[in-house]
Amino acid sequence: MKLLFVHGWALDGTLWQPMLGGFRADESLVADAGYYGRPANPVIDGPILGIGHSLGALELLAAPPPGLQGVVAIDGMARFGQADDFPFGVPARVLERMKKRVADGVLTEFLERAGGRVPAGAPDIARLQQGLDRLEILNGRACRLPIWRLHSQHDPIATLAMADASFAGLNVRERCIRDATDHLSPLHDPQACADLIRTALKALS
Repeated sequence: MKLLFVHGWALDGTLWQPMLGGFRADESLVADAGYYGRPANPVIDGPILGIGHSLGALELLAAPPPGLQGVVAIDGMARFGQADDFPFGVPARVLERMKKRVADGVLTEFLERAGGRVPAGAPDIARLQQGLDRLEILNGRACRLPIWRLHSQHDPIATLAMADASFAGLNVRERCIRDATDHLSPLHDPQACADLIRTALKALS
């Protein structure tokens, strides 16, 4: 089974570098939204396990690609934007303010708060704004695939309470909590991420 890695908003495919060494290169597909350069959309042929960080997890849950067998949601959620049936989410006005300020400090502020830094390359403002639109509207709460979760106890971007509420009623096989204050587990605890991926692979084999 191949692995499909999908990063979150304001990041790029380099997010996964600290952990990719633990998996076979020919079985690891890394998608890139093109926020800082050319986008990458790997060709999927056969069964895959999706590993999504933040928005990446939401995208996998809301629009599962062909062959998806399960999702490892890292600092992820099944809904982010507030809605009538999901009052725990982030209000649309907050995301609208972020869209207006993408070119004026939002990236640095967001990633410093998340526990990282802005990736190299010139930011594609239009793509970043589109990513915020997706955070607002995507809904993965109808997904019935098995899910393995890893989340920071004190995540400053997607709070644990909000993430837990978004996954209520879904097929969550395992919920792992890091005693941490960041939103970037692949960078700060790649071993925990890799261990959970191996747990999911074993369960799906």
